[in-house]
Amino acid sequence: MAATQLPAPLSRIETPAGTASWRALEWDTAEFGMPAARIDALEAPGAYAKARVDKRELLAIVLDECREAGIRHLSARVDTADLTTIHALEEAGFELIDGIQTFALSLNAHHAPLPSGTRLFEPGDLPEVLDIGRTAFIYDRFHADPSLSPDVADQVNENWTRNCCLGIAADAVVVAEEDGRVASYVTCRADREKDHGIIILVATAEWARGRGAARRASSAALHWFSAQGLATVEVGTQLRNIPAARLYESLGFRLTRTSLTFRKILHA
Repeated sequence: MAATQLPAPLSRIETPAGTASWRALEWDTAEFGMPAARIDALEAPGAYAKARVDKRELLAIVLDECREAGIRHLSARVDTADLTTIHALEEAGFELIDGIQTFALSLNAHHAPLPSGTRLFEPGDLPEVLDIGRTAFIYDRFHADPSLSPDVADQVNENWTRNCCLGIAADAVVVAEEDGRVASYVTCRADREKDHGIIILVATAEWARGRGAARRASSAALHWFSAQGLATVEVGTQLRNIPAARLYESLGFRLTRTSLTFRKILHA
C-alpha cells in the first residue's frame, strides 16, 4: 500500500494522444530523504501498439516535468491487466518493486462477536505498537525498493504506524493482547461517503506469530467496521505474502484485483 498523506497539487498533461497526471508526495519526500512523486494516471485510447507508443510519449513529458521540479523518486501503481502502461513504464526505465493483491469483504452478513483479548488502542500502547511496526514488515514496497536502505524502510513503517495511532492516517487502531502485551495490531480507516472501510496496516510481534494474534486483531477490526455501519471492507497485501492472503480468505475476504508498483530514480 502507499502511505496516507494530504492531497498535493496535481500536474495534468493533456495531448491529442491521451492524458497523464502526477503529484508530489510530501510525506514520502520527508521519509525517503529525497523528493518523491507518484504518477496517478497514464491513459491513451486505441489498440495495443498505438496506445503503448502514445503512453511512452506521455511518460517522456511527465519525466521532463518531474526532473524540472527536482523529483528523484517517481512511482506508479498499475493494474496487472494494463499491459500498455506496464510496457511503457519498463521502456522508460521504471523498475518493478512491488505487487499487491487486494481483497474485499461484504459486511452485510457479518455478525461475528468481538474476539477475546482485543480492544481499541490506548496511548500507553504506543511504545509496543511502534516496536512492532518498526520490525514486523518484510514484504512491503519500502523494503523491496533498492533505493531505500533497510533502516529507512523500517523507519517509514514505524512513522506510518505512529500516524495511524495519532489519528492522522487512520480512524481506529485495534490491538490483540496476550499475557498483558500487545501481540498484534490493525489500523482502520472509514470512508463514510463510499460506505467502505479500509484495513491499512496489519502487523504482529515476532514472539506472537503463529498463535492466532493477527486473526484475532483482524476479526476485531471487522467488528469495528461493522459497528460503524459500513457495507464493505478492503485490504491489500503483497503478492508474495501468502500467509496474509490465507488469513484474509479465511475471514471471508475474496480477491478482487491485483496491481504492480514501479519506481524510477531520476537524475538531473
